[in-house]
Amino acid sequence: MPKWWPFKSKEAAQQENTYQAEQDAFHSHEATLQQELATQIAEGISRQAIMKTWQAQMDALEQAEPTPQVKGQLRAYDLLYGDLRTELGRNLNTGRALEMAGRVDEAIGYYETAVFDQMSTRFPYEHLRIIYRRREQINDALRICQAALQNPFLNKNDHAHFQSWADKLAYQLRGSQ
Repeated sequence: MPKWWPFKSKEAAQQENTYQAEQDAFHSHEATLQQELATQIAEGISRQAIMKTWQAQMDALEQAEPTPQVKGQLRAYDLLYGDLRTELGRNLNTGRALEMAGRVDEAIGYYETAVFDQMSTRFPYEHLRIIYRRREQINDALRICQAALQNPFLNKNDHAHFQSWADKLAYQLRGSQ
């Protein structure tokens, strides 16, 4: 029925009000989340950590009673979580494509962004370590290995791998001084 139709049933009117409440909750929570995201990134919190926090909040909301407010909040989380995940993947894929095209200097910036975002894959860490080691920038290679060790989203095998490389690079630095 069109919105202007004056003879709506009570159920239709109630459904319309419920939909509007959900929409209002969605837009309100979306704006709040965007502000929080900008603030957290400015404070140096990684995107991966933000995603992990949002996932926990979404899980809690999914257990709550499905009111229009909860549904609207879940939609806002879902939308922004998807955007954030896409952005993380885009940085990594762009870096990979640039490196494969031989534009390594440009790829470094994208890989460094992925390291800052604490990606849950060792790919950007490994490629930066290799690039810096080939360029004999041992301090930078060591910095990347230490960043990987500080990343709580990498598994223990990755931590062991980067600990081994950090030890080798630190030994190499001590030997060259």
